[in-house]
Amino acid sequence: FDRLSVPAAPLPPAWTWPLPFASMLRGLLRARAPLVRGHAASLCAALRSGRALSTQDVPRWDEDVAPAPSVPEGAAMGRASPLPERKLCSMGTGEVVHILSYQAKDPSVVADFERIVQRIAYDLHEMEAGISDVRVCHPACGEATFVVTVVSKYESQRFNAHIAPRVSAALGQVCAGGAASFAKSGTLMPQAHSLNSLLDYLQRNLVGRSHRAHDVAGIRNEIAKWFPRREEYEQYVHWDEYNPENYTRNLVHSCEDFEVLLMCWPAGARSLIHCHDESSCWVQAVEGEVYEVQYHLPKMDKKMDKAFRDAMAGNPTGAVGRCGPLKVSNVVPLGLPESPLDTYANNEIGIHRIENRSDRPAVTLHVYAPRLRKMKIFHEAGDHSVASVAAVAYMSEGGEKTGLWKKDTHPDGVIDVKAWNEVLDESQAAAL
Repeated sequence: FDRLSVPAAPLPPAWTWPLPFASMLRGLLRARAPLVRGHAASLCAALRSGRALSTQDVPRWDEDVAPAPSVPEGAAMGRASPLPERKLCSMGTGEVVHILSYQAKDPSVVADFERIVQRIAYDLHEMEAGISDVRVCHPACGEATFVVTVVSKYESQRFNAHIAPRVSAALGQVCAGGAASFAKSGTLMPQAHSLNSLLDYLQRNLVGRSHRAHDVAGIRNEIAKWFPRREEYEQYVHWDEYNPENYTRNLVHSCEDFEVLLMCWPAGARSLIHCHDESSCWVQAVEGEVYEVQYHLPKMDKKMDKAFRDAMAGNPTGAVGRCGPLKVSNVVPLGLPESPLDTYANNEIGIHRIENRSDRPAVTLHVYAPRLRKMKIFHEAGDHSVASVAAVAYMSEGGEKTGLWKKDTHPDGVIDVKAWNEVLDESQAAAL
């Protein structure tokens, strides 16, 4: 009991629960966490005292609970409380650089200064534990700068406590002021893309008519180098004013070889299960957290195979057919504190859906190569599933709303609703 602690942070999402129930349960336990701690303390005090427990030691769950903070108007459309700020250097290796500069105090001690600097440099180069790099800059006789890189903040503390004082002590009698003329340390900054430099890189390097032609790992590595600055991508953040629970697709860049989208996910939003035709799909978490749920690509009936081939040459809607059951192959959290920020999919890996299981909005960047114009979407129907062809729609292009996203627009694309429902009705009737 002494160690009992109820975390105030959200519980790990249980993706198998119905989403409204999971959100309600997480909110309930977060609101009750302070009360549980208080009750545990009361019970511990009673047990230590040796007195008999009474009903007063176990207060009602609905007593003494501070009212939950009100949700700001429009939070469901992306204006919830600020997200934790992502730091640029958090994208790097975590190494810390130490810079120490010294100057001889006068010409008479330059020779001694140089001798001591030479020995310090030798010893620093010999150090291995916790050290990733050592450089010594020697601009002129009587001047020296030591640049030492350590692998972590812990090793940085050790360097400050043990090595830096010894360097200063060794040079103290011969250096100006008896100490370093310049001393700084800081996290090693990684090479990071702006949104424009990332788009420039993709235009030079992302070509091909199929995912098989792509350097998947290389492109993924470059996308991971993008450091999202809100002022860079804010113009592409748009929400569905007609249906605030729907996610939106916002076109950032499009060319023959690829397209880049920013997708905005209200709390609880999720896409339909879909494939990517011949395209590669890279996904990067920008704000908040989402889950990628991957499925094995099911076997489709002949009708669906033929309909999809026909659809590629003409009208993308109206191709509806049946396929085998959908089986989950993997679940990948993106944007959580200890999870990756990115993922990749193509039809050989499987099909997927994106879900926002949290109680706050999320934003993701998607790169499709080549451009994703038509895709199959899937509906779970017990021991089998239903597939349809859809053409994708955009809420905005280049930061401006298209005006084509209407009250009845589905974020997963233009679907032949009549044909879709007819097959669904047949499936549901067969299940009865």
